[in-house]
Amino acid sequence: MRWLWRLLTLFIFLGFLRTFLVPQPKIFIAWPEGQSWSQKIQVEMRQLQKFTQDLPASIEVEVRRLWKDFQPNGDGKEV
Repeated sequence: MRWLWRLLTLFIFLGFLRTFLVPQPKIFIAWPEGQSWSQKIQVEMRQLQKFTQDLPASIEVEVRRLWKDFQPNGDGKEV
């Protein structure tokens, strides 16, 4: 059982050494020059409004469909 703990400790130690010796990759975020933050947010807001514009109607259709599927027919038993 000692060999398991020694092996685990060795892996943890090697992991810490790796974080110090291997440089972290650098990530560059490309942003198109033509658009600013406000323009990007406005475009996303317009898309969101298009997607949610018909949402109440679709919810109403789903509720009606559920009510039709689960409408009581009067043949239930009393509890």
